[in-house]
This record gives sequence, structure tokens and C-alpha cells, in this order.
Amino acid sequence: MIKISIFLSHSLVAEDLLLKDKNAVVIDVLRAGSTMTVALSNGAKEVIPAENVTKAAKINRGSSNSMLCGERNGKLVVGFDFGNSPLEFTQEKVKGKTLIFSTTNGTVSIVKSRLTKNCVIGSFLNISKIVEYILSVNQDFYLLCAGKLNNFCIEDFVFAGAVIKEILKVKSDNINIELNDPEYTALKLAELLVYKNDELSSDLILDMFKISEHGKFLISLGFEKDLEICSRINTYPFLPIFSKDIIKLKEQIELETSQRMGMKKINLSGKNSNDK
Repeated sequence: MIKISIFLSHSLVAEDLLLKDKNAVVIDVLRAGSTMTVALSNGAKEVIPAENVTKAAKINRGSSNSMLCGERNGKLVVGFDFGNSPLEFTQEKVKGKTLIFSTTNGTVSIVKSRLTKNCVIGSFLNISKIVEYILSVNQDFYLLCAGKLNNFCIEDFVFAGAVIKEILKVKSDNINIELNDPEYTALKLAELLVYKNDELSSDLILDMFKISEHGKFLISLGFEKDLEICSRINTYPFLPIFSKDIIKLKEQIELETSQRMGMKKINLSGKNSNDK
């Protein structure tokens, strides 16, 4: 039995210990989660989330080859290299870079998840990877919606519902899913707003973004194109994992582990040959 639980906002995580040794998906589809996924997919070395601007600047002073990224109230922070638009994080700009991120809602949610056993970053851009991961872990999961300024927001809640919907569609017969009222409501709202013929629709996701409070706010700031990018389904099929205060792609972690193991074998082989 897998129990899926939704936090409607990071403000409901009163202290980090609430998520200690738990499994979590952090959700901020407009825009931090989507933007980080794009940046890492385009070759950024890693993302370091910071709960506030001061902390981000402090981390940056101790880092090399790093860039400050993020926003406050949707706008670029003065002195930062990038804001929070996925359009900014092209391969030419971010490949090999450490990105130190601080956003109004998303990075606060991520930092609150620092004591989890497993934590991944979800968006419509990688929803199938999120579902695949939840099923592979086969344990209870929390879906942590970043929300907007400590309150509920429809886009994160609908994404949580879509994750539940996709789990129910692909789960094997030996996995049972337990849903309580908030999770059932999210599922039904997602089915109503972003599904057509039982399939996720990017067009409907975009329509939902445009009627959302935060979507309207981003449009007013000139970021309408961001809504379109964030509405695309599985266009960046990678899995950002938050572990030891750093976010990296699961695929990158596996590659680095393989390379370290290869180097270890070479070193051991060399040592053995010298002993003969």
C-alpha cells in the first residue's frame, strides 16, 4: 500500500523534522521546478537552493564557477545573473555551471525537504519520470506544493492530481494506492482541467495556467512564453534529485558514480600490478 499525501503549501511544513526520513516530490510548476529541470537538462552541473537572497549570496562567495539565480515577486533579484525564466537557462549559458537558486516559493519548499530520505523535483516537463520514480520506490510519498506566498495555488495542486492520475494508470496489480480527501480532490480537479480522453493535454495545462492567479501575474510581467514552456509534457524527461543540499539529475549522479567506480578499478589494478 502506497499512501500519497499532499501539502497544499510549504507553509504547512512547520518544521523540517516533519519530513525527516520521508519521501517527497517538491512541486513548483510556475516556475522554479520547471526552470531547474531545464537548466540541469541543458548541462548545468548542479543547483544549490537557498531559502533567501542573503543565504544565496553567502553560498556564492564560497563557490567557484557559480551563478546566482532567482527572483522575488517574479522579478530578477538585483545583482543576480539570472532570474527564474526557463528561457534564460540555455546550454551555452549554464553548461558546467553551479547555479545557486533562491525563489519566492520553490526553493523555500526544497530547503524544507532537506531531511527527507528521497526528494525529487517535479513538473509537467518530467511528470512520467516522477511517476516512474514513485512506483520504483514503492513507499509512501508526500507531494509538497510550493504554493504562492504561503497559500494554495491551483497549478501545483493540479499537478499533484495529475501525478496521482498517472500513478493509477500505470501501477501494477500488486501496488495499492491510498488516497484521502485532499488527494482525491486533486485527482478529480486534474481530470476536469488538464485531461482530454484520459490523456494529459498541454493545451489544457496552458489554459489552466492562464486562469491561475500566478499565471496571470506572470503574464502581467511579460512572462507569457514561460507558461507555454512549463505546460509541455515530458519534454525534459530527467529526474532532478535533491540530496545533501544539492540538486542534480539522477542520470548525472549515476554517470559520476560509474566514472568513480571506473577510476577506483583502475587505481586498484595499478596498485596490484606494482605489488607483483
